[in-house]
Amino acid sequence: MKLKVGDKVRFLDAAGGGTVTRIDGRLAFVEDEDGFEIPVLASELVVVADQGITEDVSKKEEIPESVMSEVPEEDYEYADDEAADDDPMVILAFLQGEKPGVQSGSVRMELINDSNYFCYYLINEVGLNGQAINLFNGKLEPNTKLSLGKQLVTELDGKNWDVQILMFKNKKRFEPVPALNKTVKLKGSKLMNENSYAVNDYFDEDALLYYVLKGKLQRQIEELTSKDIDVVKKEKENRPSEKKAKRRDEPGILEVDLHIHELLDDTRGLSNSEMLEIQMDKFHQVMKENLKNKKRKIVFIHGVGNGTLKTELRKALDRKYKGHYYQDASFREYGYGATMVII
Repeated sequence: MKLKVGDKVRFLDAAGGGTVTRIDGRLAFVEDEDGFEIPVLASELVVVADQGITEDVSKKEEIPESVMSEVPEEDYEYADDEAADDDPMVILAFLQGEKPGVQSGSVRMELINDSNYFCYYLINEVGLNGQAINLFNGKLEPNTKLSLGKQLVTELDGKNWDVQILMFKNKKRFEPVPALNKTVKLKGSKLMNENSYAVNDYFDEDALLYYVLKGKLQRQIEELTSKDIDVVKKEKENRPSEKKAKRRDEPGILEVDLHIHELLDDTRGLSNSEMLEIQMDKFHQVMKENLKNKKRKIVFIHGVGNGTLKTELRKALDRKYKGHYYQDASFREYGYGATMVII
């Protein structure tokens, strides 16, 4: 499909996308949602067609690689409680695109691996003719979540996503989890309904959760009568908390706390923008110092707050450090306020 000005596109090798504003030879200029114009090779873009199916502008026959590069495997200290290992869950989450509500007509998408297993995932969109096109694929580390970007509800409405999941553990004996192939049917009316979004264990804001790989509790609830559901919930509330998975202390992981009180002894007299500039300067300094340290993992702790620092950090990763993989750091270990970068 020939690329032209005005096309809505998605980046092939990075999260995000936008609208083509001009084309200069093999180079296309894409304006993102924040109004920034980003130069990108046309071969690194996919066009979002009217029916929501993406087409590769370079007309290559092979399926493109995931928007995220493969994550190197690491050794983990698993929870002592074997029940935690035997109850993996994989969840496709939707969050409101703007606040208040979802009146902007867009949603943010996240894939959650709530388990001590590594997770290979493949998400295809299936058309009316039965043919599929790959949207996302890759490997997700234990107890982490991955942003799948932002998309208009009108482009998701009525679509069928074929989600394939394969779970395993690295260098450790484990209870096999059967490979899963599940169809998720997306309805625009549900995505636009604010009542569909609820408090949850994975985000500090309301979310709509689709359980792709259901845990034991979800399976039990589906089989129980309404009277029995209360009994199961009480059992869960009285269950002792599980021991969280912890990484081994290794030199390959560098933690950088970007909270302003960790960078400065005294912030009196500084505006919010000045403090943000100091935090971003520290981020760029650490990135430059580690650009040659291949496979080095850096966890930037930015906190939750109003999300400004996290947003600026990820914009910089998308534009200035495109060759590096990033995702939310383990929510069990760092909560909801850290981003992990792999050099």
